[in-house]
Amino acid sequence: MNNRSRHWLIAGAALAAVWLCVWVVMHETDHLVSWPEKVVELMEESPWNSPEEGHQAARQEHLSRVITNMVRLDASQRKRLREDHQDKVDRFFASLTEAEQKEYVNRTVEVYFEMIAKGLKLMSAEERKRMTGRIRSDVKSLRGQSADGDRLAKQDQEMLDFMIGEDPVFFLRELPVKAKMELAPVIEEMQSRVQGLRR
Repeated sequence: MNNRSRHWLIAGAALAAVWLCVWVVMHETDHLVSWPEKVVELMEESPWNSPEEGHQAARQEHLSRVITNMVRLDASQRKRLREDHQDKVDRFFASLTEAEQKEYVNRTVEVYFEMIAKGLKLMSAEERKRMTGRIRSDVKSLRGQSADGDRLAKQDQEMLDFMIGEDPVFFLRELPVKAKMELAPVIEEMQSRVQGLRR
């Protein structure tokens, strides 16, 4: 074997060793990393989606895996998840029991409330006004889609506007679980903006 062949053989072996190391690291850390398609795959693999409904322990374990992977997504990944797979997320959420829906929202949406509350205190009056205006607009949109949305009295609408303007985080905490889920994009946007202010 000449020197040139030996160099190629050594280079090939080194490259194979590097790729093996990369594969081992990826395999060992896969459970620590998340991306939108992984979350969707977990949602679609839910044991209760099969003809034999999973028992409670299996449901809870699987729900925790979905939530853990969801909270690992950064803001841009969550946005991509909503844009590309919102129908699958909605289907998964609808398949949960009321208690499971509450847990899902508590761990994926409500976790932002404390940070938002602190961030709102750092905002200028103008920024806060813009933020509460966005919440007000989205809440009106949600009410318009609900069965009783058109029956909201003018006085009730004024009270709603006042509550959002005075303490938007308190208002968000008091919303029903499904409304929090629908407002998740607004809440995530608020959290992202607040995070930017605190840097």
